[in-house]
Amino acid sequence: MAESDPRCPRATPAYFERQHERLDALLHAHLLDIVGADFGAALEHLRRWRQELAQHIEIENTRLLPHVPEGARWAPRVYLLEHERIALLADEHLQRVQAAARQPLQGETERRRAVLALLDGAHALRHVLEHHHEREHMALAHELPLDVQRAAWEGVPG
Repeated sequence: MAESDPRCPRATPAYFERQHERLDALLHAHLLDIVGADFGAALEHLRRWRQELAQHIEIENTRLLPHVPEGARWAPRVYLLEHERIALLADEHLQRVQAAARQPLQGETERRRAVLALLDGAHALRHVLEHHHEREHMALAHELPLDVQRAAWEGVPG
């Protein structure tokens, strides 16, 4: 393929990077709310992030992964399994934040424990997300034709 060919393996991962940066910013805002022990705001940010994550995963699963070429570094199944794991961890974290938002805290020590428990609980989710995004940036974004990526993300904020 020529260097100017949109299917060139050297294509930039810009579409994936923009989408992941947007999701990361929403999750970051949620975590800042947790650090401040504002569990109501943390829940609202997390719900918005979870909704956008679901849309993101749906787009990847239905509009992008069917176009993974033969001989790609990772088979579509790898990405699908990671999406399932991310969704499961996100839902588990959401349940913990909902519980924290429902319970009034009694004192500074209890507040600190709740903050620490939620941050610890978010760690596995963030770890899986980081590795998943890296996999997509280093392989998938370069293996999919740019016209497929452009069409998949058209109209999606990012």
